[in-house]
Amino acid sequence: MSKEFLVHLKDLWKSYLLLLFLFAWLRIILIVIESFIEKFIVAYSEVLIVYAIYCFSIMVFSLLGAICSEIIKRQWTLRIWILMAISSCFVYLLPRSNIMLILYPFLGGLSFGFGLPVNLSYFGDCTSILNRGRMSSILFFTISLIFPFLTVINNFFATNSLLLFSLIFLVLLLFLSSKQEDKVIVEKKILYSHILADKRFLSYFIPWCMFCFIDALEAPLLEYFLIGTFGVNFRDSVLFIETVTAALSVLIVGFVIDLYGRKEALIYGFVTLGIAYAIVGVFPYFMLSWYFYSIIFGVASGFFAVIFIFAIWGDLSLRGIREKYYAIGSLPYFFGVFISKLSMPYLEELPVSASFSLAGFFLFLAVIPLLYAPETLPEKAIKRRELRKYIEKAKKIREKYEKEKD
Repeated sequence: MSKEFLVHLKDLWKSYLLLLFLFAWLRIILIVIESFIEKFIVAYSEVLIVYAIYCFSIMVFSLLGAICSEIIKRQWTLRIWILMAISSCFVYLLPRSNIMLILYPFLGGLSFGFGLPVNLSYFGDCTSILNRGRMSSILFFTISLIFPFLTVINNFFATNSLLLFSLIFLVLLLFLSSKQEDKVIVEKKILYSHILADKRFLSYFIPWCMFCFIDALEAPLLEYFLIGTFGVNFRDSVLFIETVTAALSVLIVGFVIDLYGRKEALIYGFVTLGIAYAIVGVFPYFMLSWYFYSIIFGVASGFFAVIFIFAIWGDLSLRGIREKYYAIGSLPYFFGVFISKLSMPYLEELPVSASFSLAGFFLFLAVIPLLYAPETLPEKAIKRRELRKYIEKAKKIREKYEKEKD
């Protein structure tokens, strides 16, 4: 193996490790905030304040973190993020009081949001457009496997889990403090306004916004309806099917999009999800329609998560200036989390049939920008795959002809 390959492999492993702990930290933050809400907060307005501070601090500091990475070297941006996470760990250990209603979600959003674009950009630079899908699938599947263990660990060792994470972040800080060269040289900077004016970016960003907004409104409504109509056990079985199919689709989608392209996978995902919403809108009282919906939604959400979180923004951006693309690309998801909490008390009043049918209609509309979107996977790679398939088919026909001739 060449020295260049080993260096690349080391960088890829480092980006995997950093993203693994970034999303693990996100999970721990959510667990701490949810436990704080359960023990100390009763009023809905207080819950809304907590999630508003949390979501908007993630969004604001993601945008600021991307700007910061243009001003100073990536290694220093990563060190600042780790110091923020370590500080948050120790603040979470302080006695809980009314001020923590603001401090917990703010520090959580700050420590996660600041590190999000720089870590995703680092991962984007360590992968190529030809293997980014596969690498994203493996990474996200690993993250999804860790989440349940983090919940169990925190339930039994709430204080120790925070101390453990502070120790892990300290080790990461020492690891990043070793003498390293920042190989990415940024020759130019890009403004947020230029990204938002880019038609290529908008053709993928608009469908992503529509999915996040629809999911934010429909997820609580779906839970209310399933519990009220079929009971908690049926709701749990539907969620279990969604989780399993999403995990399997996450593992598969990267290999699919590296072969067939991002655009085609997204179009099929939005169309099938729109059909699933339309079916449960027309037949909301048939259990079979909900099982169909849970499978389709699980597959589609796994596809969307890998493509819209890890792959597509790296494809559309250039090496060294990817942070702002990833920062903007993450905004719809966290804004959707806030919208979901904000609309929760009012969703029970909506007619279920009309709501899901309308969601299906808007998901079909989301396909329109994708039809005009450029395929980010190089045309050469797609043609190479088609040529390989054609050659294999020709070989089979030849072998069959020779056997018949004999």
